Amino acid sequence: MPDATERRKNIAPWLGLLLAIGGIGCNVAFFVRPPLQGMLPWLSLLFAVFALIFLAIGLKRAFGQPQVYRGKVLSVVLTVIAVLPIGLTAFAFVAARKLPDSTVAPQVGQKVPDFTLSDASGKPVSLDQLLAPSSGSSSGPRAPAPRAVLLIFYRGYW
Repeated sequence: MPDATERRKNIAPWLGLLLAIGGIGCNVAFFVRPPLQGMLPWLSLLFAVFALIFLAIGLKRAFGQPQVYRGKVLSVVLTVIAVLPIGLTAFAFVAARKLPDSTVAPQVGQKVPDFTLSDASGKPVSLDQLLAPSSGSSSGPRAPAPRAVLLIFYRGYW
C-alpha cells in the first residue's frame, strides 16, 4: 500500500500536450489525402478541445492539490507549450472555412481564358498574341506549332 505522503505524478498535462500535437498531426495528415479527408479538420478540433480539458485538469491538480500531485512548474510549462499547437489547430480550422471552393478552380489541361498584361517595357501583351504563329512563318502544311506560355503566379507585394 502506498504511503500517504507519497506524491503522484500529474500526467494530465502530458496527455494534453500529446493531444495538442495530435491535432497538428491531423492538419498535416489532411494534405496526404487519406480516406474521409473531410473529417480531419473536425478531428483536429476535437483533439484541441480534449487537450484543453486535460491541461485544465492538470493545472487544477497541480495548484489545487499540491500535497497529492507534484509538478507545479512542469504543469505550467507543458500548458504553455501545448497552447501553441492548440492555437495553430484552431487557426487552421477557422482559416480552412474561408478558402474558396475548388470546383471553380481551373482544371489541369483546361484552356486559360485570354487576358492582357503589360510586359517588362510596359507594352500590353495578350495571351492570344503570344500563342499566335509568328507572322514570318508559312501557312503551309509544315507551319510551326504555336509556342507555349509558362504562367507563374507570385504571391505578395512589391
